[in-house]
Amino acid sequence: MKYDFNKTVDRNRTSCIKWDFLEAFFGKSELHPMWVADMDFKIPSEILKPIQERAEHGVFGYTAKSNEFYSAVISWFKKRYDWSIEKEWVVTTPGVVPALNLALQEFTKTGDGIIIQPPVYFPFKDSVELNERKLLNNALILKDGRYEIDWKDLEKKAESAEMLVFCSPHNPVSRVWTTQELERLGDICERHDLLVFSDEIHADIIFTPYKHTPTAKISDALANRTISAFATSKSFNLAGLQLSVNIIPNDGIRKRFKLTLERLHLNMSNIFGIVGTQAAYEHGEKWLDELLPYLWQNYLTVKTYLRENIPEITVIEPEGTYLLWLNCKKLELNDEELAAFFVQKAGLALTNGIMFGPGGDGFMRMNIGCPKQSVIKGLESLANAMTDDSPIVIGPAPANDQVDC
Repeated sequence: MKYDFNKTVDRNRTSCIKWDFLEAFFGKSELHPMWVADMDFKIPSEILKPIQERAEHGVFGYTAKSNEFYSAVISWFKKRYDWSIEKEWVVTTPGVVPALNLALQEFTKTGDGIIIQPPVYFPFKDSVELNERKLLNNALILKDGRYEIDWKDLEKKAESAEMLVFCSPHNPVSRVWTTQELERLGDICERHDLLVFSDEIHADIIFTPYKHTPTAKISDALANRTISAFATSKSFNLAGLQLSVNIIPNDGIRKRFKLTLERLHLNMSNIFGIVGTQAAYEHGEKWLDELLPYLWQNYLTVKTYLRENIPEITVIEPEGTYLLWLNCKKLELNDEELAAFFVQKAGLALTNGIMFGPGGDGFMRMNIGCPKQSVIKGLESLANAMTDDSPIVIGPAPANDQVDC
């Protein structure tokens, strides 16, 4: 392998949320962090060098996106997803969640029904409620160790909804939706005239033999009602550069979306977000292709270790993402006790499943986007906690109980 994913990078004292803000979010700083959805790997030189060269230039004035930027995006989408997109469809925002909120504000009104599919990325719920829309939970069904869409319930919820907020691949249950599932989804959205906001930020973290199909690629009809949000932030660990690539084929939807951006003066982008995104799409493929099997081996490490040492906890087999969904129900702890167990006894910072909504109780989300030795350290801490007979003390919740990551 050309790239060394076993190398440990010290992220302490870099103002990173995952490592430097444990006290604020968990009430304790001496924890091993496996929570926030970024990776602990240094980006490859093929991406880092263009950023460094731009920084060395020393002039950071207003910057627009060049034709080369758009060509890089178009080429990546064609090669990785076999999706032919046009330059005019590409609209950038400071992130996927800002794009979601813009869509909610522009295309729906107070009280409108918005469907989400929990357990799901919790900013979906926050965005709906903060914008005073009506939250409609179309909870996923766990069947034989794999999550499925509740089609009957989705059909019912669609009758009183204006928008579906879709997560593909799904965070945290790691589903990569099939073409058949997307076609069925598209049919429901078409018949009920739903706008679709499709969060596809994890689209490049896909494990063999699964394949990511962009929601809007399914049909012209579905493309005509879909805003698809992508980014290099998960694939190449560039979350801090805050640039999302949104694909909007429908002229009318795109014009309204861009007008909302202009009203807020958010139609420009960070210099380094532009440079980093372009470099990732132009030169990052080999790094990504080596990263994916490494992440899969991290998953196998977790699966094997739990089976052999902590059978009370099982893991849903991931089809994509570097986020594992741990089933802790056999520990027979309520959600407060479960969270306290991981912090107090295991010394681990994971994301509590209840944050992801209905269906998240009894689960924890573990981030394995880190060197293998870091995964093993977390597992060993968890195994030690299983032999700790001391009582679990439920204390006051920290002031900050979540982060949109």
